[in-house]
Amino acid sequence: MNALGGARSKFGLPLVVAIGFATSGCQERARATSSEDAPLATQDSMATAAEVRASLTGDVAPKKQSYSYRGLYAGMARDQLERIGAGKPATCATSTAPASAGSCTYDVVIGPDSARLHLDVSYVREAPGAAPIAREISVSRDLPLNVDGVRLARELSDAFEQQTALLDRRDASYGHHEAHVRMGTLNGARQNFVELTVVHKAGREVLTLTLSRGAPDSKKTNNVAKPSGGDARGATATATNPA
Repeated sequence: MNALGGARSKFGLPLVVAIGFATSGCQERARATSSEDAPLATQDSMATAAEVRASLTGDVAPKKQSYSYRGLYAGMARDQLERIGAGKPATCATSTAPASAGSCTYDVVIGPDSARLHLDVSYVREAPGAAPIAREISVSRDLPLNVDGVRLARELSDAFEQQTALLDRRDASYGHHEAHVRMGTLNGARQNFVELTVVHKAGREVLTLTLSRGAPDSKKTNNVAKPSGGDARGATATATNPA
């Protein structure tokens, strides 16, 4: 009789079956360890925390009326935006749309961590002769390899709730190396929105944020509604985890 085939564990099971159970257990533990909820390695956790801090530094919108990322927010003046980061000169295009002041793209380096960002910005003039302001800012960043993009998205969206005076809705979905969050203010003097996505491209995660604001609504300026509970946490929020 083959020594391995005839060997039995002390519980009376063939050794090969016992090995199979052990292998199965290892695979289950490996799957659990690789899930998005598994603890990050210390270095990765520190890198993600540093990315969150840097993402929330810089200027914020007056009267908490817009979301802010690395000092960028919808409604900021064009000259203010162009002073924030060093990088390539803007490439701009004109537009014939009413109130439009054109659009520009920028490749900039921003913040103490020298983050490289690509910006697409649409400008408007809210009154004749007024200085152009950013109506919409789209920001793209290739995240460092040791930054967890999904956890970054969760923490940024939580922080954005505290940045504005109003929050009416937050919808979010999270998966493996991907996240999609949409949140915004529908009541109040202005409509303000942020859309945040994380996708996996060419071996790394890419973060994209779109910060936007609507035109002022004079009917609501003096009658700003507040969500239930008196703060942003009282707003509607939903989250789903795709299979």
